[in-house]
Amino acid sequence: MLKRPTCLVVKCLAIAIVLNGCQTGVEPSPDPGILRVTLKANEADTTIIIQSDTSRLSRWDEFNLAVSQGRLYRGSNYALLYVNRSIDRIAGSTVNILHREWLNGVPTKHTDVMEINTKNSRYMTYVVFESFVPPGTYDSLTFTLMASEILIFIPKVYQNPVQLPPGTRPPMQFTTSIKVNEGRVTQVNLEILPFRSLTRYRDSYLFDRKVNVVGVDNL
Repeated sequence: MLKRPTCLVVKCLAIAIVLNGCQTGVEPSPDPGILRVTLKANEADTTIIIQSDTSRLSRWDEFNLAVSQGRLYRGSNYALLYVNRSIDRIAGSTVNILHREWLNGVPTKHTDVMEINTKNSRYMTYVVFESFVPPGTYDSLTFTLMASEILIFIPKVYQNPVQLPPGTRPPMQFTTSIKVNEGRVTQVNLEILPFRSLTRYRDSYLFDRKVNVVGVDNL
């Protein structure tokens, strides 16, 4: 018959063997990665003809695009995208896609005196989404892109309504491989042809949204 201390040792060994042999089946969750989506106008698309007048760049031009409802898809599963990484979870924003910056990176202002041209300035790049998402390889990106009017100041002021072509749904889909790594930033760069996206229709413009993915960078 085993003595009492020996029995206690045997019980402890048995418990240790059982615990070491058990697996919960729950793998540790990986840290998320960050998906950043940028949008800028194509540098070669700088003019539009309105009633026989050819526009020129100015610091006052406005073509405000509303960007919202971003989703990153892997098959039928998706991750929601937000404007930034704050806990506020802001789903959309509006950017003036015609706003320019000087070559030193300083945005132009209405009060600037120097004339703006393609040699001393460029279109601004906007971060329209920046969200934490699970790591993995995704196959498409979708979001809504809308506009209501365009405002041009040179050679004279033109303010024209803008709408989507009849039958066009607001969401846009971009099919491309997007790999998000744990703890790293993946940046999807989009480029729009702002003026070539517009077609005259009566007293307004149809916004055909010529947008392309020009790069996917793992930073």
